[in-house]
Amino acid sequence: MRRDLVARLPESVEEIAEVLGRDKALEFIGKLPPSGSRSWRVCVYIPKRISLDHKLVQLLGWQDACKMVYAFSGMILQPSNCRFIHRKHRDREIVRMQAEGMDIAEIADRVELSTYRVREIIALQGDS
Repeated sequence: MRRDLVARLPESVEEIAEVLGRDKALEFIGKLPPSGSRSWRVCVYIPKRISLDHKLVQLLGWQDACKMVYAFSGMILQPSNCRFIHRKHRDREIVRMQAEGMDIAEIADRVELSTYRVREIIALQGDS
């Protein structure tokens, strides 16, 4: 995979990626609910001990949950939500679909954005 296509992870996520691997870390963070009234913030408490029915086990599986407990026992983690990675991928896909001749309205429907926003993304990507 080309290096320029792989977004650099924020330090708060890199710590988790060192334990779980990049893909699992991003998947895990994507499953975390927003923290309170701040929809952009995610937060997770890593207990010192877990049982098979613990939420962490449900999110990660037993082995990965144990790795997290070993690495972050008793800590509250507030990793970046990494939405910028999703947006970068989505924007590349919008440009690709447009280059293949897909109608703006159809693209907007697929990516669940307004036609105005899709046109804006295409114009911004053309400037890059």
